[in-house]
Amino acid sequence: MGHIGFFGMESDRATSEVIQRSKRLWIAVLHQAIEDAKGNVRSIEKSERSIGGIQREALIWIFHGISNTANSFNSICGLLDIDPDRARQRLRVVLGIRRGLDRTQQGVGERDG
Repeated sequence: MGHIGFFGMESDRATSEVIQRSKRLWIAVLHQAIEDAKGNVRSIEKSERSIGGIQREALIWIFHGISNTANSFNSICGLLDIDPDRARQRLRVVLGIRRGLDRTQQGVGERDG
């Protein structure tokens, strides 16, 4: 029998439970980011501008935030045993995401040039 610890559970079981809950949380974060990137934004403000801003932020987080900080797309994918480059490759072909990427790149080009 393992050591009794966290909330009276055996420590191995408690650790496993915390890891599983953490993974479920990060899966939900990824799922919401993908929905936002597709333009399926649930926002209090339903203006085109606020929805576009949320979509743009999600696209930047997924496709342009290539860091390994704790809450980055790369880091979360790593926690979930997902190859972030392969995930990006598969997400690029999703219609809403592809359209959003096109709009985001046009917006970047217009501001830069």
